[in-house]
Amino acid sequence: MLDHLQQRFDHPNVRFYQRDQLIMIELQNDYGQATLTTHGATLLSYIPAGGQDLLWVSDTAIYDGTKPVRGGVPVCWPWFGAYDASKMGAHPTDAAKKAHGFARYELWDVESVESVGDATRLVLSLVSNARIQQAWPYDFKLSLVVTLGKQLSIELIGENRSDQAWFVTEALHSYFKVAHAPGLVIEGLEGVTFYDKNQDFAPFTQQDTLSLQPPMDCVYVDHHAAVVIKDQGRDIVIDKTNSASTIVWNPGAEGVKAFADMPDDQYQYMVCVESGNALQNGYELAPGQRHVMSMVLSCRC
Repeated sequence: MLDHLQQRFDHPNVRFYQRDQLIMIELQNDYGQATLTTHGATLLSYIPAGGQDLLWVSDTAIYDGTKPVRGGVPVCWPWFGAYDASKMGAHPTDAAKKAHGFARYELWDVESVESVGDATRLVLSLVSNARIQQAWPYDFKLSLVVTLGKQLSIELIGENRSDQAWFVTEALHSYFKVAHAPGLVIEGLEGVTFYDKNQDFAPFTQQDTLSLQPPMDCVYVDHHAAVVIKDQGRDIVIDKTNSASTIVWNPGAEGVKAFADMPDDQYQYMVCVESGNALQNGYELAPGQRHVMSMVLSCRC
């Protein structure tokens, strides 16, 4: 498989290798380095040239394909959460179905690798199969386009190839590596309404600049602007397009104990700031329609 991929997608800035049971894809050029796996099309690392990794991956993450790798940027699609649709307008998925949708559990195909100017672009794609149809009976194509240039761009493209409309909630579930999560300042959410999962989805308004106090699990709605994580010595900037929700999550000291693939102390060194369309920001995709949501990561050091 590795030889086949390397021969078919031969490119000086791309390397395929294996870690445990997973196929890994490394992009490297003058702007930095990015690493993904075909399992879930998960971005696991983004290191700007001369900088440190922006993304967090658990030291005890599992790479055998039995579950998503804990960390990086998993793809949540076509549902984000098993919320009460009648109250929140979210996807009325059965809570017994795979958490955050099936996309992050599936093996994606490498569709193309190319240079775009001085940037390097990788396209991964996923279409329906017999296993997916048990949870999602609609024909679709989902693509993830990752472009490593001056910034790192991620586009999630969903296409309805069925003969009926369906409802989507989604997110790029980004885990960021930070020096110290408690008290971390996150700018760009001021004045935005959010729903707090830890308080039965009660609505609140973010009055001041957010200072992270774990545990936190909040969905900020009708939010289209950039967010800045004020890490020690650097600003992690998250720009987005066609994303109306921003999700902020950290499990805290007690919540982290529920994750076998995450050491108990690691909540202190990560925060999820996710670009998505969740709760009432979900959307209907008509037959033949495509939806493109993008996130652009950069660092000001």
